[in-house]
Amino acid sequence: MAVKSDKVLLKKLKKQVRTLQRKEAQSRNKLRAALKKIRKLGRAHKTKLLRKARLMKAKIAETQAATYAKVAGEIENQLQKNIDAKSKSLQTALNKFEKKQIAKLRKSISKKGTKAAKVKKPARNAVIAPARIKKLKGLKGRKSGR
Repeated sequence: MAVKSDKVLLKKLKKQVRTLQRKEAQSRNKLRAALKKIRKLGRAHKTKLLRKARLMKAKIAETQAATYAKVAGEIENQLQKNIDAKSKSLQTALNKFEKKQIAKLRKSISKKGTKAAKVKKPARNAVIAPARIKKLKGLKGRKSGR
């Protein structure tokens, strides 16, 4: 009986070992599948995060470009205003200068006109006083520059 019971016990133990080995293999397979799933989820999450990061970078670049364009427009407007102001001031200065030149020209022309009106032509038959003739002769001989 001892031999029989040992055989039965051995069979039971072998059966238990096989079931344990089967369970161990199943557990390993489950663990391997779980690890594969975790890696797959990790990769998916990583790609999702990278996609979000790319989108955010694109949005940031777009915002920066829009900001730069806005700032460039503002600077252009300021420069245009400065140029307009300078052109106005130059125009007023030019107008003042032209008015002064016109006034000078008018004045010189009017002086010439008054000189022409004041100068009297001597009469052809006019008699010059002898004292006047002496004075005129004396002026011809003198050196000018006094």
